[in-house]
This record gives sequence, C-alpha cells and structure tokens, in this order.
Amino acid sequence: MDYSLMVVFFVLVALLAAKLSQPKAPTQSLAGKAYVIDGDTLSISGNHIRLQGIDAPELDQSCGADACGKAARQTLVQLIQGRPVRCDGNGHDKYNRSLAVCFIGAINLNRAMVEAGQAIAYGDYRDAELQARRDKKGLWSGKFDTPQDWRREHEQVPEAPQPQSNRAPDLIDQFVQWIRGLVGGL
Repeated sequence: MDYSLMVVFFVLVALLAAKLSQPKAPTQSLAGKAYVIDGDTLSISGNHIRLQGIDAPELDQSCGADACGKAARQTLVQLIQGRPVRCDGNGHDKYNRSLAVCFIGAINLNRAMVEAGQAIAYGDYRDAELQARRDKKGLWSGKFDTPQDWRREHEQVPEAPQPQSNRAPDLIDQFVQWIRGLVGGL
C-alpha cells in the first residue's frame, strides 16, 4: 500500500512538473463586427465574449428609477458605433464564453466601460473605477446593487454551461494555476 501511494505521488509530481514547464498558451484573437448583448458581453461571428475584469449591470437591472442595465448596454453600443472590434481572449468562463480584453483601435472597451461608470471593476481597472466614483459617473451617480448582488437577489437561472468533452485537462490546468499562485506568492 505504501509503495502504491509513493508511486502515485511521484506520478502526480511528474505530471505537475511537465505541465509547469509548458509555455503558456497564446491568447486567441477575434475580430470583426460585434453585436452587443449587454454591458459586458459581445458576440463576434457567433462567439460570445465576456469582457474580462469588469462586471456591468444585468440587462433587466434597475438602479433606483434608472434602467442601468439598458444604459450600460447602450454605452457599449455607442463606444463601438458599428466599427470592427478586436478581442484578445484569455481563457473561458464557466459558461464557455471567451474572456477577453476588447478594443476599437487603441481604445480598451473594458476600461472605457469602467471609466464611463457603466461597469464596476472586477479584478482589473480599479484606478478607472475610483475616478468614475469621484466624478459620480454612471452607476456612481446614485445608489445601486452590484451586478453580482442583483443576480443573487433576483435568482436568475444561470445559462447552462456548454458540455465539455474532456474535464481531466481542465482539472489539471486548474491545479497547475493553483500551484503557480502558491509558488508565485512565495
């Protein structure tokens, strides 16, 4: 029994070492005419893209008397103005949408939504959020529930995750990311 556990341990260490030595996968890029779904989700050529690092109000969300979800969507539509969008993907979310930073030329749409006060920073763009708060732009002009809290309160049925053909590599990737986080924090 001890021998078997030792072999399993060394096999896991070998797999982990092999995975850590692999170069990081390059980001995927999508470009073209974008359809705005809501304040933080686009579709390009049928590919749903979630703007990474931000969280905009849900389409049906109201903030006081204002329809802030529709306002966030309209702001993104106005930023794009029918121009081609380029999105640099960095993985997928739990609904199999590409997570990406999207651009119109040199304009970072993710940052622009936070700067306009139409989205909150969700890991990135904290400086832009602080400025929007100071200037009382968009959401920051009054009281509102964060999109995450609003979703929780309204118990929206989440989109069904796309079936995934092979979960083992995903689990290994998650484990490797966790290990890198631990090692990187030391």
